Amino acid sequence: MKQTKFLAAFALSAAAVLLAPGAATADDGVLDGVAPDWLDCALTWNDENTAGITCTGGAFIAIAQCANGQLLNGAAAAPGTTSYVYCTSVNSALQVPVLWDAVPA
Repeated sequence: MKQTKFLAAFALSAAAVLLAPGAATADDGVLDGVAPDWLDCALTWNDENTAGITCTGGAFIAIAQCANGQLLNGAAAAPGTTSYVYCTSVNSALQVPVLWDAVPA
């Protein structure tokens, strides 16, 4: 369990390092420079507070940006399942338009 938490924290830290201001593409909402193409990910669900990302290419951790500017990660998830990012955990809503991505778990 500690290793999973460490990996999730590392993945989020790596994502924060890779993402410079303006790193999101305006046309698709995906944060640039994080997920490798082989993960084959999509934003499959969202409401005003939560983003659900599904990847089919391997185990992954979802990432989304909250309205307060924080990048958060979801739980590690198996291929074909959904990882959810909850911005309410930092007293925020989800960024609109939704800015999301994923990293390998």
